[in-house]
Order: sequence, then C-alpha cells, then structure tokens
Amino acid sequence: MTTSYYPSSVAPFTTKVNFVTTVDAGDVNSLQLEVDSLEANIGTYITTGSGWIGSFDTTTTTWDTLKDRIANIEYGLYDVFTAVPAGGSTGQVLTKSSDNDYAASWTTINALPSQTGNSGYYLTTDGTSASWAPANTNADNFSQFLLAGC
Repeated sequence: MTTSYYPSSVAPFTTKVNFVTTVDAGDVNSLQLEVDSLEANIGTYITTGSGWIGSFDTTTTTWDTLKDRIANIEYGLYDVFTAVPAGGSTGQVLTKSSDNDYAASWTTINALPSQTGNSGYYLTTDGTSASWAPANTNADNFSQFLLAGC
C-alpha cells in the first residue's frame, strides 16, 4: 500500500494472533502510513489554543489541518463572547441594538405600570398604554355587556 486510507476512509486492519499470523513489513508500513496521515491532518501542538489572535473565517469550507479548523472556531467563539456586553442590572434584559449580528446592549424594559398600591385592580390597555383599573369596573362592564344583549 502506498497511500493511507485516512482521511477519506478508515483502514481495514485485521487482527494478528501471536505464533499464528505472520506479520510482514507491509503490515507495519500500512500502520506507519495511517499514523503519518493522522499527524498531517491533525497538525502539531493541537492542545495549544489560538490565543484568540485572528479573525473568524466564514468562507473557508476545507481546512489544511484540524488545528486550523479548531483555531477558527476559537476565533468565532471569541467574537461572540466579546460581543455580549458585560454588566447589566436587576430587571434589565439584553436587546439587539443594531443590524449587526452581535450588537446588543442592556436595557430596562418598562412593560408594566407599577404594581405598588394596585392590589385588587386588573391590568387593562387602551391599545397603547397599560394601566390598572379597579376590579369592580370589570364587573360593571360585564353587566352592561349582558344588558346590551351581546
């Protein structure tokens, strides 16, 4: 065999048995070819991170080595991680702040009027603003609704 199976497929090795199977140089050579191919595709210093230095590549579809592909993933993670603003406080939510994919900011949302002092009231709206109304108004409106024959 002059070329390795990896990375296009997995080599079909057969199990050898001591004192039964004759092992020749071709068996060892094919193992060496597969190891060489693995090392070439994985790259060197695979456990060393990219150090977040570089930019995220969204166009490349085939990488020279696994290390290059992992480094690009790290660049992308860094872009997303640094895009999320630190901070924020109780009651705030993270909202999109522009057309940029990762642009966001902490915002206080005032979707409901204050609940303080509104026990027994119900939430109503005029289509624009939310407000609290006394609960007995709801009963009066329901009575008027029934009297009107609706």
